[in-house]
Amino acid sequence: MKKKIPLAILEALQPVADNNLDLTKTVKDTNSMFHLVDKDENSDFYFKVTKQEAKSGKLNYLIDFKPRSKDNVNPHSVWLTLEGVLTAIKKWLELLQAYNKIHTIYDDPILKSNQERFEKQFDILDEDADTTSFDLSQQIFLDEYLSNVKSKLLALQEGRAEKEVKELEELALEATEIQSDLTKATKRQIVKRLSKLWAKAQKIGLDVIKEIFVSVTAELAKRLLTSGQ
Repeated sequence: MKKKIPLAILEALQPVADNNLDLTKTVKDTNSMFHLVDKDENSDFYFKVTKQEAKSGKLNYLIDFKPRSKDNVNPHSVWLTLEGVLTAIKKWLELLQAYNKIHTIYDDPILKSNQERFEKQFDILDEDADTTSFDLSQQIFLDEYLSNVKSKLLALQEGRAEKEVKELEELALEATEIQSDLTKATKRQIVKRLSKLWAKAQKIGLDVIKEIFVSVTAELAKRLLTSGQ
């Protein structure tokens, strides 16, 4: 698939995607050269590069994205040079970041406060927290931890209401997505995503957060904050 996409697009946009794993995820799309979507499950925001064409002696790319701007949440399509595409995707990511930061009546205050507490508890003080990933031993530990989390979430579904079963299934899917990004995301990005996972678990029920977090808090702190073996 990747060899059907112009290398210039991959070289320009893949690093942008890799540096924003906390905001977006890539989509395998045979109709697009490059396709990102907002990681928020309640969002339909996206950014696509769909076509390449020579215009006035220069290669141009057709992009399709949503939202168009901070004043307009509708989709928009436009032909741009590669430099223009880079500018457009950066502006689109800035919009996603701004949406994530603003507090509104549509946000869940309990979920937000839970997540902030977990982020504070596992604040990475390393100078490279925003630029490097966890080391290999930490990645292996987190991969095993998240696999165990998924097993526990499956067991916790028994006897629960349909709504909670769905929430547990969504948590397991989030755990899988974090696993897939362990080698690509920065330390702080992973901690933010783990904190969101724990926050959702806590809201579902104390039995859930006790199973997937409280029982291993000391080991998590040792491995993530001190690189302990």
